[in-house]
Amino acid sequence: METIFYTIQEVAEILSLSEQTIRKLVHEGRLKAIRLGRTYRIPNESLIALRSNL
Repeated sequence: METIFYTIQEVAEILSLSEQTIRKLVHEGRLKAIRLGRTYRIPNESLIALRSNL
C-alpha cells in the first residue's frame, strides 16, 4: 500500500488553517512530518490522526 503525502499548503487548505499554524503543529510534534530538503511532507496517517484530535 502506498502512503499519500501532502505539502504544508495542502494540509492547510484541507483543514482550513493557515500554513503558519500547520508549521507550528509540525514543530511542536503534534503533526508528524517528513523533512525533504527544505520542505515537509505530511503522511495521510498523520493528517487523519490530527483530524480526530481537533
